[in-house]
Amino acid sequence: MRLRRVVAVTAVIYVLTISKAFSQLSVSVGYGLQCPGRQDLKFRYYENGVLVKNLKTSKAISSWSPVNNLDLTYWHKKSGFAFSYVYWKNDSKGITFLTTEVPPFKHMEQSRNLYLLDYLHKTGIPFLQKASENTEAFYGYWGVGVGVGVTETTPGLEKSIKPAMQLLYGVNYKIYKRLSAFAEARYLLAHDADNAPPATFTGWKVDSSGHPFPLRPHPHLDTRFYDLQVGLRFRL
Repeated sequence: MRLRRVVAVTAVIYVLTISKAFSQLSVSVGYGLQCPGRQDLKFRYYENGVLVKNLKTSKAISSWSPVNNLDLTYWHKKSGFAFSYVYWKNDSKGITFLTTEVPPFKHMEQSRNLYLLDYLHKTGIPFLQKASENTEAFYGYWGVGVGVGVTETTPGLEKSIKPAMQLLYGVNYKIYKRLSAFAEARYLLAHDADNAPPATFTGWKVDSSGHPFPLRPHPHLDTRFYDLQVGLRFRL
């Protein structure tokens, strides 16, 4: 145990030393608004774990909602890596059903927590700056991230851990010494929220899934969210 602590402390000191030498390790906090892509809902009634009713929608709407993120980013020249945490909640409502019967309620709530490892690369800013004109104080960047998403739905899943992805583009502007402001656009892909009730369960649950689109990475990794946010980044 003592050896593990020594190794961990040594690793932290090493990372901080590198960050100080290259001035590239930073923590950022962002806040913004997410807009869900098209989703399909399935209102399902179970008796003792057996599916009795499956009421599908042909039209559902999902609400826009606030989104928060916390990132730890390390840059080396024009390339970098980031550990990202993104969190939001949103409501969905079934509008048009494929069956004559409708459920006793039409709303469900989703809670999404994404944990991602991103690869980043500095680039130009359209109409403002070429990549060759990047400075430490003002630059654009793009990134792609993979990881896991923790999803909860009400009524439905208590917790589901499934793959998640994101694409992002951002602009960073230094405002004071170690403090910068940034603006980002993120394209988030989360997994379907499919229920697996226990054998003794009786009641309603709601499944949520994305709508098929071309070039999706997996049939069940197609629940889309579009995220715009601003925030502050502090260089350690």
